[in-house]
Amino acid sequence: MASMSEISTRIVAQTETLSTFATLRFSGDRLEPESITAIIGTPPTRAYRKGETYRTGPSGQTAKGRTGVWYLSTQRAVTSQTLADHLDHLVNVISPRGGSDHVPALRDLIARDRLEADVSCFWYGTAGATPPDIPEGIRKAIERLGATIETDFDTD
Repeated sequence: MASMSEISTRIVAQTETLSTFATLRFSGDRLEPESITAIIGTPPTRAYRKGETYRTGPSGQTAKGRTGVWYLSTQRAVTSQTLADHLDHLVNVISPRGGSDHVPALRDLIARDRLEADVSCFWYGTAGATPPDIPEGIRKAIERLGATIETDFDTD
């Protein structure tokens, strides 16, 4: 059970957070998006191969992929205002609780196809708010994948 100070800290962090989400991304010239989806069992937010034409957004504009990309964003999937909850969601995708650990297969694919993996963290808070910490357990899970962590933290 969480301590009162831990609960209090979470409530303060949530009220200071205006927006937060995280994105798991794989990229590389040899990336075949279906390979990532087959391993993870979760469809991406967006995916395309190098040279493939894709829509950049709802406006309908198109672009050609300079490299292959597969990414999964928590922006619409996780409603919490706590960044750790968004990151925990991504960790659960690559290493499901009570399910098969996808990390070994993903690491093999990353090595074989010379892919890069990263997790980007976005957090926007009220003026003077303290940016969130990334819990050590989540850091270790992401490092185990061989992914880097990028942060974009800002306030009003």
